[in-house]
Parts: sequence; structure tokens; C-alpha cells
Amino acid sequence: MDNGQPTISPRERVINVLQRLRLRRREPWNWLVQTVGLALLPFGVLFHSAAFTTMALLAVLAGCLRLGLPPMAFTGLRRLAPFIETRIGRENAWLARPMDNKKRRKIVLTVGGVMCTLLLLWEQDLGPIGLAIAIWALWRVRRANIDQGIDP
Repeated sequence: MDNGQPTISPRERVINVLQRLRLRRREPWNWLVQTVGLALLPFGVLFHSAAFTTMALLAVLAGCLRLGLPPMAFTGLRRLAPFIETRIGRENAWLARPMDNKKRRKIVLTVGGVMCTLLLLWEQDLGPIGLAIAIWALWRVRRANIDQGIDP
């Protein structure tokens, strides 16, 4: 039926919804709620807890809604506002970068690492996770030393 409105394809609707969700993620409260939800998810997987997992998923989904909360600067969390704004800015800057090989590699490694981590948490095998954290920390120290001119 044509009611005078232009028809929108399903692909365009999905793109519109994703853009709206991306704009919601830029709001500090939504970002905070989603980040807390994502922080709860590993505990839900590790302890096989339906409650933690459900809370995590509900927090991520709640972060997609329009939250009618006052600006963060006028609440008790005003000290967190600059930190959150910085993180949102970094996230947006990274998303705005063109898709090159380095960005693709980071996406693939991150998705693979998250999937492996969730599997290891589900199996409750914390040894490889601890080893991976130690390797990551040593790699960061090595990179910092190279940036400061120290030969490793």
C-alpha cells in the first residue's frame, strides 16, 4: 500500500537502526550502562550463572534505549564524566578511521580473542587466560621501552 511515504528497503531499515544505536552509544549514560554490562558478562560465563549473564545482556540492551537521566555532570558520577567522554571520543575516532589492513587485523584478533576467552571462561580454564594477560603486559612494556628509546 502506498500511503504517500517512500518505501524503505529492509537493508536501509537495518542501517537506520544501527546508526541510531551508534548515536545512543555516544551518550555517556548509555556508554556506561553498556560497558558495565559487558564487564559482567565474563563473570556470568565463568560461573555458569544465568543471573549474571542475563544482567549483562539486559544492561547492554538497556544501553540501546533512550535513558531519561539527567546529564552526568549534575549527578554523583560527575567525576567519571571526563573519563567517559575521552573513551567515547577514542571509540568514535577509531570507528571513523577508514577500513585498512591494520584495522581489519585488529577486528579479527579482537573477535578471535573474545571468542577464545569466552570458551576458556566457560571451560573454567584460567591458566591460558593468565598467560595471555602476562604476554600482553610484557608486550606493552616492550612497546613502551621502544617508544622511549630503550633497546629491548
